[in-house]
Amino acid sequence: DQQPGHAPAHYLRAILARDQGAVDDALTDLRAALAEAPEFDGARAALANLLVDRGDAAGARALIREGLALSPRSAALWRALGRADLVQRDAAGAAAAFGEAIAREPEHADAHYNQGVALQMGNDLGGAARAYQRALALQPDLADAEFNLGVVFDQQGNVDAAVAAFTQVLARAPTNVAAHKALAETLLAAGRVDAWASAFDRFERNCPDHPAVAAQALEVCAFRGDYPRLEACLDGLRRRRYTAGDEVEVLDALQQLIFLLHYFDVEPELIAGYERSHADLARRVYGAPWPRATPRRPGRLRVGYLSGDFRNHVMGKMMWEALRHHDHGRFEVFGYATTDARDAWTDRIRSTFARFDTVASLSDAEAARRIACDDLDVLVDLSTHTKGSRPGILARKPARVQITHVATAGATAMSTIDFKLTDRHADIEGGATPGVEPLLAMDGCVYPWRRVEPAPDELFRRDVLGIAADAVVIGAFSNPLKLSRRCLALWRDVLLRIPRAVLAFSPVNPALRATYIRLATHAGIDGDRIVFIPQGRDDAENQARYRLVDFVLDPMPYGGVNGTIEALGMGVPVVTLAGSRHAERSSYSILVNLGVTDTIAHTGAEYVDIAARLAGDAQRMRSTREAIARGIAHSALTDMPSHTRNLERAYLSALAQRAPEALAMAEDDRQRGAQAIDAAPALGDDDRAA
Repeated sequence: DQQPGHAPAHYLRAILARDQGAVDDALTDLRAALAEAPEFDGARAALANLLVDRGDAAGARALIREGLALSPRSAALWRALGRADLVQRDAAGAAAAFGEAIAREPEHADAHYNQGVALQMGNDLGGAARAYQRALALQPDLADAEFNLGVVFDQQGNVDAAVAAFTQVLARAPTNVAAHKALAETLLAAGRVDAWASAFDRFERNCPDHPAVAAQALEVCAFRGDYPRLEACLDGLRRRRYTAGDEVEVLDALQQLIFLLHYFDVEPELIAGYERSHADLARRVYGAPWPRATPRRPGRLRVGYLSGDFRNHVMGKMMWEALRHHDHGRFEVFGYATTDARDAWTDRIRSTFARFDTVASLSDAEAARRIACDDLDVLVDLSTHTKGSRPGILARKPARVQITHVATAGATAMSTIDFKLTDRHADIEGGATPGVEPLLAMDGCVYPWRRVEPAPDELFRRDVLGIAADAVVIGAFSNPLKLSRRCLALWRDVLLRIPRAVLAFSPVNPALRATYIRLATHAGIDGDRIVFIPQGRDDAENQARYRLVDFVLDPMPYGGVNGTIEALGMGVPVVTLAGSRHAERSSYSILVNLGVTDTIAHTGAEYVDIAARLAGDAQRMRSTREAIARGIAHSALTDMPSHTRNLERAYLSALAQRAPEALAMAEDDRQRGAQAIDAAPALGDDDRAA
């Protein structure tokens, strides 16, 4: 160390400094080592890796390319290049770089693992699986490789192999929260409810105070009908018992909780409290929003939509109805997909955008930079905290104004969201504990109406399904999580009032039938009062199910949206109990905007009475169906061009409140454009022909 010209000494001192967290000192010594010995591959690779850690992947790549020109067979440099490529989301480049490293040092387990990451990033699932398996053959305790292998198997539909991989991770690391969650999601998606519940029991034993346990407990207890355990979990949430885990894990769990709590009869203050906690933690984890340094570019108002559901998904299909009616003379509209999923609906939806980008493979920061390049006036999030959501993008605030749409009844709970979109019926202004995001109430209904043509009559028949010809069929097409204790108790009372009635469930997964029966029987509903109507193969077949249904009971406290619109579209009455939270008012808003209020209840007793009257009074049923038909034909609810005008006015209101200068500039540009058109000379016949 006393010899200033000794490169290995600089290198060793740099490694010690790096391990002690003195990164600046390490960088200085590594640069000194390279200055004296440019061919020193170890120092160059270490420096490159530190630059990657500092966020300078481009500088690292340039440094590595210089080294490879001197030492093309250096496995360390090829590994460093692969790591830099991974950070820059260059999946093909990273896979090739790690391949070069493996060719030179085939027994380096991390190189095989990272090549698997690159191949998985590039959607080469088979290649990724083989790379992870090679890494595990060299290092059997490489938990990250085992976990990623489970994810690949799950993506390939190989449930048994995925379960085995996640179980192996947990055998070595029983407190691995990510593995517990991945195992649970795989089992539930496969309809293995009992195994899912058993896996949760293990999760709770090993991580009793983690908020992710609380989130999973809400679902498991609801599916089991285990109400004492459910209340114990809710009480724990009230007492803030669940505090374990690092900040990233806790943030992810909070996102699940603020979504799931809407399914339960809890005080609004509980939800609002966790929303505020999420907002505070999100700012710490994601960092402060980026400053907007550049002035607005001239042109039309620019609106972007961010979603994981631009595909054959209910949210994407509902929004297509609104998107296709945008006033493109006033608005330039962009779409940003957060998943790689593509189908015929994706092509239909993307046709409504001036440009459609996929940001699925980009990091949150990279995706935010990409969106910021479009200089958006408004960015509308269509996912909140559903699958495919990317709150880390919204945290950077790449648009002047950010609005969250109603993918769920709740909010994103982030300070960088300027407004939660709603309407004057779905949310009660000041009626509940205020959340993080102010309300932006559009005119009309916040939910887009969607008309689906049903499949032919003969598809679903009572005689084939074992339903008596004179039975009153009550539609209950809800997922088990919506069947709260209060909901099932009222449905039991409805069945007691209507002796000929049966409750019709339609599980997305037939394996869930036992769950519906268990929940219903726990509530005192006899099994012979339950029937099952199978899911259709497409929207038209699902719409045809409603021909079997006399009326629908809206669940509570989380009511329906798509199910309500489907039923009304077939002329089927929907009985709803309006509450104080958005989750309890979605069907209420749809019905009020349709002009059909006779099936809206405000107490449990009224809810039961309305259902009983519909079943027992043919004239009342007929008049209700006639009111639905009139509403569909003439109400603003089903007028989608008007709906989009209302949506656009809400965006203008948001801009007027948060970015008035940008709104004024865009309107000035529009006026000048209109004046230029008016001032243009009229064409003569010869000019027009030309």
